[in-house]
Amino acid sequence: MGLPSTINNVYLIGLMGAGKSTVGKLLATVVGWQFVDLDHEIELLAESDIPTIFEEQGETRFRDYETQILFHTDDLKDTIIACGGGVVTQEQNMEFLQDKAVVWLDLSPAEAAVRLEHSPNRPLLKECQDTLVQLNEILLSRREAYARAAKIRIKSGGISPEVIASDILHQLAELYV
Repeated sequence: MGLPSTINNVYLIGLMGAGKSTVGKLLATVVGWQFVDLDHEIELLAESDIPTIFEEQGETRFRDYETQILFHTDDLKDTIIACGGGVVTQEQNMEFLQDKAVVWLDLSPAEAAVRLEHSPNRPLLKECQDTLVQLNEILLSRREAYARAAKIRIKSGGISPEVIASDILHQLAELYV
């Protein structure tokens, strides 16, 4: 099953650990599209890894890189794009996404905490005392924006990436007939 011809790109959003990169790569393979991970593209642009960008340049500069690369995705076609978890924190990004095919991979903070327990590359979790409390706070601050940006919301906890990808395809086909 492919994607409707009315869709140029698909944007995946959601809390860190929700599976955007994993599902995005799989979805791109299934439909024969390319895959772009915004975090990876930021690292290429900044010539540095994300923890170092946060440490040396700050979150504001990271968000500037993120917006710059997000806007450049408008030049792409037939691409699955995994956005960073905080892409929805910038109003200009929300405006950019409003007419796009956006899928929210919705994962509970408890499930995200388990997935991210040993991840050293998450600057927003670096100094926290309690990962679950921090993830709850992050989701609370972003939940409304995720809901506003998304055309489709898919629960991604306890479900295989293959099932999630299939669900995305079916829901996009129904929405963009």
